[in-house]
Amino acid sequence: MFNIPFTFKGNEFLSFSINRMEVADSFSYRISILPDSQYNAAAFPFIIAPDSTEKGAASVGVVVNGHEIKIIEYGDNHYHTVILAHVDTSTWVDLVLVYLEKKPFLYINGRLIAQGNKSNYTHIYPSRMIGGNEKGECFKGKIRAIQLWKESFSHEKIVQMKEYHSNTFPHSLIWSRDFLSGVVYKNGSPFNPKVTVIMPTYNKYQDILMTLHSLECQTFNKREFEIIICDDGSQDNTFQIPRDSAFSYSITYIRSNHNIGRPNMRNLGLQAASGEIIVFLDAEIIVKPDFIDIHYQAHKKKDRLVVSGSLVLHGVYTRFYPEYNEMQKKQLTQIVQNNPYQRFNVQEMIKNNKRRTLLTKENVYDQSYIHYSFEKPFVPIYRDTIFKTFGNELIGFQFPWILFCTGNVSAKAEGFREVGLFEEYPGYGWDDHEMGYRLYKKGYSFINHTSLIGYHQEHPVAASNQMDAMRNFVRMFRKYKEVEMRVFALHFLGIGLPQINSILEAFQYLQENDPTDYLSIKGLFQDMLQSIARRLWNGEKITNLTEGSKFHPELAKSEANRLMNNERIKPFLLIFHYLLTI
Repeated sequence: MFNIPFTFKGNEFLSFSINRMEVADSFSYRISILPDSQYNAAAFPFIIAPDSTEKGAASVGVVVNGHEIKIIEYGDNHYHTVILAHVDTSTWVDLVLVYLEKKPFLYINGRLIAQGNKSNYTHIYPSRMIGGNEKGECFKGKIRAIQLWKESFSHEKIVQMKEYHSNTFPHSLIWSRDFLSGVVYKNGSPFNPKVTVIMPTYNKYQDILMTLHSLECQTFNKREFEIIICDDGSQDNTFQIPRDSAFSYSITYIRSNHNIGRPNMRNLGLQAASGEIIVFLDAEIIVKPDFIDIHYQAHKKKDRLVVSGSLVLHGVYTRFYPEYNEMQKKQLTQIVQNNPYQRFNVQEMIKNNKRRTLLTKENVYDQSYIHYSFEKPFVPIYRDTIFKTFGNELIGFQFPWILFCTGNVSAKAEGFREVGLFEEYPGYGWDDHEMGYRLYKKGYSFINHTSLIGYHQEHPVAASNQMDAMRNFVRMFRKYKEVEMRVFALHFLGIGLPQINSILEAFQYLQENDPTDYLSIKGLFQDMLQSIARRLWNGEKITNLTEGSKFHPELAKSEANRLMNNERIKPFLLIFHYLLTI
């Protein structure tokens, strides 16, 4: 998508789905890689990691460590080195591994450098895991492309491969990905999805399965969208999903073995995406059958658009967690009492203090989960303030970028190529709004799409989220100097966004009509915004906002008095006087 190699940092890998039965014993890999120059401490840094297989058979792995290359066969729970070679890995390496009736041949840059003996395993299978595995046996370096064919290439054919092409010998291509062009082949044909859905996840195995089942219900052609699961080091069974789950659409699984944060994982997903439209969806949000189609059709109607369903979100309890807070337990009890379809004894669950499944995939396929849902509390707040005032297309609203919430949002791939990857903020929040702000500055419009209702599977909430979000806002505040972004700090004082919009318009009017006058009130106002951000960062009480400013409050008050008769700037003057008093 970004026309750059995919970088493995020794911590992550990705996997794809193939039918390995039809390529057993005779197949060919081609990989274009630039290994890290330093020796990897991992015993087996796999660029191709062997996968599990049936008893008596083996899966192939390729280790690249410094100048050393090993071809590994993994079967019966142990590794067996079948080729050991030393090559120059200081520049890009074009590696071709051929298996001919279970016998391996290794080519580097078109030259045969080693061959092994015919395997004693009943079958040899190619692996679907690139860059490593969940054990941490991971490659460090860059990859431009990888191809897998269901035929064993001759020396003559390999010599012909002087340059990499995505469609080299396409008739027998099982799977290929060119990270520079974004071209993907599957089963001999180009795979050009119209939509890519990127789903970061962490320890939500049961939740993401429910979401994947809801994606199985999509009316959109399943050959025209792909799902990229971005697993941020889950300790549950999430890594088994691409191996065990037989969904009818394409799934690419990317895993970081260490928890690196959601924006980092979204960036890995973006680098692997092939769709012309990119949808971000939280792993625990169940969607209705027209979800992908609504996103797609909205972008077909209007260019340079961000489509958001994050502010029409509903909730649903698919599981009981003993860690629920009192409000959640009370809410679940009320939902169960009012639901005519199924009844649970919530008090008994609370007493037993054990997790319990409330809804299953059958409730997703027949859509009955909707009967257990409820509108999230923030939805009517936004509906009665922002959207009632500015409409769902936010005409006249200067903060539309707040709609870029990655729980349910989309933009065309070209937009991300234009503005770049996510800021990799630590903890929770604001990396998505920051991305939205960049798109806004590039002229993108935003829409609150009321048909994009998703159903968030409720879970215990981390206590650290609020402080993380405040600090990440301050990171964004420090990055952008424009007052149209910085005035947003007033929202942390409990001031509503329509009011902040009026304040901003009034302040901009003052700046435009009196650019060289009233410098004290302008300067002190911006210093007080800085003071709010500083106190948010430190977790301090927001008070004494004029402290440390070079602009004298009495002089600023005098300027304010001269402006009191100007109705166009009254919203700004009112907030200015309020900030002086707190």
